Amino acid sequence: MSNGNLDLSDPAIRETWESLADSNGKINWFILSYEGSTKIKVLSSGDGGLKELSSQFVSDQVLFGFLKVGAEDRKAVTSTRQKLALITWIGADVGIMKRAKVGPQRQSLINEIEGIQFFLQASEQSDVDIMHLASEILRSGGAHKPTHYIFGPGQEVALSDMSNFKTYV
Repeated sequence: MSNGNLDLSDPAIRETWESLADSNGKINWFILSYEGSTKIKVLSSGDGGLKELSSQFVSDQVLFGFLKVGAEDRKAVTSTRQKLALITWIGADVGIMKRAKVGPQRQSLINEIEGIQFFLQASEQSDVDIMHLASEILRSGGAHKPTHYIFGPGQEVALSDMSNFKTYV
């Protein structure tokens, strides 16, 4: 994959994305990082969900985090769907010139990787807080709302527990 000024030619990118997108895949997150100014590589991946993913975000880097979020509707019959999220992390200590390049390069990445359903930009750990993410996904969703979001093992949010929803929006 190569697009514009962003080099996405590493075959591990496509392989890792396909593993994440596979409903039976073993990973539920991965991170892409820069190797130089335009080459992108897979930095890390795992199965520990949002907690593990967000622990990888550091203040002096630009990273592209991908997360599989389960959306369950637990009524008479339980139905499960997955949402694939892209979290563009721009650490607080990233320089202004590097920040300026992220928008167009992010768009190149989005154009190459199909199936991303939710987008978030973050620069602080509070931006990737589980309740904040649940609120943002809920806000971006359609009319049919699930009863629970699952962000990884032991990382579940019941929408009925979001009584303070407005504080997160």
